Amino acid sequence: MIPTPPDPFDEWLAVPIGAESADPRFVVRRVRPEEFDQIYDCVDSGFGKKRPRALYDWLYRQNPYGRARVWITEEKEGGRILKTGAYFPWPIWRGNEAHRGSLAGDAATVPDWQRKGLSADRRRVRKSHPWHRSIVTISGPNYGSRVVATKAGEDSSILGPLRGGVAVLRAGALIERGGLPSWMAQPLGAIATPIFSGWSRLGTRAHPAIRFEPLGRFETAFDEITLRTMGFPMYWCPHNADWLNWRYLDHPVERYEAFALVEGDRPVGYSVIRLAGDEATLSEFAAAPGHAPALMAGSLRVCLLYT
Repeated sequence: MIPTPPDPFDEWLAVPIGAESADPRFVVRRVRPEEFDQIYDCVDSGFGKKRPRALYDWLYRQNPYGRARVWITEEKEGGRILKTGAYFPWPIWRGNEAHRGSLAGDAATVPDWQRKGLSADRRRVRKSHPWHRSIVTISGPNYGSRVVATKAGEDSSILGPLRGGVAVLRAGALIERGGLPSWMAQPLGAIATPIFSGWSRLGTRAHPAIRFEPLGRFETAFDEITLRTMGFPMYWCPHNADWLNWRYLDHPVERYEAFALVEGDRPVGYSVIRLAGDEATLSEFAAAPGHAPALMAGSLRVCLLYT
């Protein structure tokens, strides 16, 4: 079993910090949960689009690892929030050792204060928190955030793009997207699809005792699969059952379906698939090498069925 740690928010909020804003017009401070609605408004303003409140609450308040830790820059006069950045508690281990982990996100500035140097002041105050050097943080920065990090001399910590892959399920649609008219794409697709679909010969044929089946909720039995198949001697993210249920099955906006590979009466693998229109994304995949082909075949069949 992978334990879910207690929420560290109250302790994080209570620890004294060693710096304050260098600009007398501003206050840089931590945010209490009762102020989260104002943070949502700031992020909406900064990104120029309105995100559903249910999605915000799911991310900021309902994470089983704890409430979001948010730093803001606000005007002293009037208390208007100008800039915000959140750190969401995240499961991060180094080998078998659990660390304080976080996922950085929602770094946003209201439009009239963008590109006016607020980031450096907020960063300096945030780094004065005693926990700063003990938290392992990951993120997926956009272009603007990467530019800010480079100016701050922190670009050496950016690793670059993540590798990915695409499985062609229906070749006709792919060929049509490439520019051919549908009357040409569909016949070509009928020829190409069987070539790309060799994966369908993988799987349970050679393992009659193995079943690939829908999964309503993750239970702690799946933690053992995570530890056995995803464990890594360096930094990695051990997604336990609580986290998997929250991240995928409890998502308020996106649709995720979970599946288990079962041998006899015990699970030996699992996958999670995000379904969105005519696209399907394999979001989680955990299985030992001997079970991976069956899990992959079942997962791809689901993608083909729903897209």
